[in-house]
Amino acid sequence: MATTKIERAGVGFGIGRQGGPIVIEARLHHDTISALRGVQIGFELLNGVTLEQARKILELLNENVVGVVVTTPLDVKTEAASG
Repeated sequence: MATTKIERAGVGFGIGRQGGPIVIEARLHHDTISALRGVQIGFELLNGVTLEQARKILELLNENVVGVVVTTPLDVKTEAASG
């Protein structure tokens, strides 16, 4: 029987550019979510979004989003063997 594992981490956002449209990057405060270890998450904005508009979006995100919640399936047999 499969159950789920819920993991949480605080998050902040920053602006990045990777040679194209502006990207808003999610920056986890701690590396506590096993499913996201080594993963970088970014949100690519539409081509017409200006840097000033991106900064406003960034400000709203940083003021209103406090964390990330990740739910993954948990195989009971695997958990019992490792625990």
